[in-house]
Amino acid sequence: MNGRRFVRQTVLPEVGEEGQKRLGKATALVAGCGALGTHAAELLARAGVGRLLLVDRDLVEETNLHRVALFTPRDLGRPKAEAAAKRLASIAPEVSITPHVAHLGPDLALDLVSGVDIVLDGLDNLETRYVVNDACVKHGVPWIYTAVLGTQGMTMAVRPGEGPCLRCLFPTPPPPGAIPTCAEAGILGPVPAALAALEVASAIRILSGTPSESGRLVYLDLWTGQAEAVPTARAPDCPCCCGNRFEFLSPRPHTARLCGESVQVLPHKRAPLDLADLAARLAPLGRARVAHGVLVAELEGVLLTVFPDGRAVVKGVSDPAQAQALYDRYVAR
Repeated sequence: MNGRRFVRQTVLPEVGEEGQKRLGKATALVAGCGALGTHAAELLARAGVGRLLLVDRDLVEETNLHRVALFTPRDLGRPKAEAAAKRLASIAPEVSITPHVAHLGPDLALDLVSGVDIVLDGLDNLETRYVVNDACVKHGVPWIYTAVLGTQGMTMAVRPGEGPCLRCLFPTPPPPGAIPTCAEAGILGPVPAALAALEVASAIRILSGTPSESGRLVYLDLWTGQAEAVPTARAPDCPCCCGNRFEFLSPRPHTARLCGESVQVLPHKRAPLDLADLAARLAPLGRARVAHGVLVAELEGVLLTVFPDGRAVVKGVSDPAQAQALYDRYVAR
């Protein structure tokens, strides 16, 4: 990479020439390409991290645009991971960027985490964070937990073997519906950018080889200006980092509620799907078209988005059973 580009960063004694070289050789996985993930990915690319893997299962929507980086109205309807990768390639052409339009389930998480130096949290749900936590602890890969909602957010570096993991803080996921989604509680546009800056700063510390403190949960409320760093510690009875039990890497349910009134449905057996053929079958029943490599159909008052691997997002329903029934009726064969 062009060393001149990073001169304002290498002059920092905290980074230096050696730290910048480490960044250039590093691989980071950004899990989720929504508001947090796009800001984090852009900061990593601009910082000179040599290789980025981007994973996201969804498409760019108009309601994303007030808080994301990288996307414009031209990207509406495109897979987030691909749109983000294209924009990043124009910002930092020296960076190797690989997008994955996929659900980050146990198999994919294990596969990707094993080949990276760090994982950054750009996720919008706790279930996948537990999957990432298990995969990172299992492989000994650091990751930066980050979450935002409303006017506030929190972040913590997880360094397996050195400090607490996610399950030390939150031993079990809350029941469905216990935590409001961004569609229900809203989100202040600058919040993801601020929390992404904090998590990328932590990532740069780790990747550049700077000794960093483990076990500190940073809380920030942008509306009130309140900021707090809360010390945390490993839980001696943690089933993950102390017990080496990776329960969230086991097969998971085939449906999952997403932000807003939408449900993701996974195929029972992954196999390439002929989207053009499916669109032709659905066309007599409603509006169906293939665009940007995905099928979008309006059926029975819901919006059905089907990906080439057979995965689908059903928008307009919040009941997983109803979403599964619609999937079985129109997609499964």
